[in-house]
Amino acid sequence: MPEIKSVQSFERILSIVNELSSLEEPQARSKYVKFPGFAAHISKLFREDRLYDILPRMEVELEIIKKYSPAVRPALDPYVSTQIGVFSGNFSDWEVGFFLGYPECCMKPFAEEARYGLDERHAAELGRLKGKIFVTTAGFIPHSVFCGESLANGLISFVSEVELGTLRQLEKEMSARLPHMHSAYQGQYYEVRMT
Repeated sequence: MPEIKSVQSFERILSIVNELSSLEEPQARSKYVKFPGFAAHISKLFREDRLYDILPRMEVELEIIKKYSPAVRPALDPYVSTQIGVFSGNFSDWEVGFFLGYPECCMKPFAEEARYGLDERHAAELGRLKGKIFVTTAGFIPHSVFCGESLANGLISFVSEVELGTLRQLEKEMSARLPHMHSAYQGQYYEVRMT
């Protein structure tokens, strides 16, 4: 059921951040071996009391996600992402991707081919699907619009008009309750409508 996937996907991230808030850097590195540097960085920021406001924001985001039960997990609050260093460029795409729950099959073209947006390969896949609406979490680029692992992780979906309306309501509430200044992430989703 897609609703559960989006909630579980976000709960996973919140659980990691919550745990990192109480771990020392060496513990964070050894606990999160797929993103040790990024985990240690977040742990250090908590030790320095620089992330005092992100857990309450993440709780609000989770509340909104649970309220709307979207088919696709919204992007991590851009303020939180900025504060923890997702956009800093100090960590590999692999570490940030593993932290965010992105599948390896999707991170590989992003990290190794500089595939930073939906491209002609995605367009060819989508071209066969007339009348569908494809949605992905903002900031996430799947290797294929049919990636089973991305679907299972609540990162992509084909949605109905009603579900698209729900996503737009969620975005509106997130914008009102979690304002931020990151200009590149004004929406929580990327959508492509196939006509």
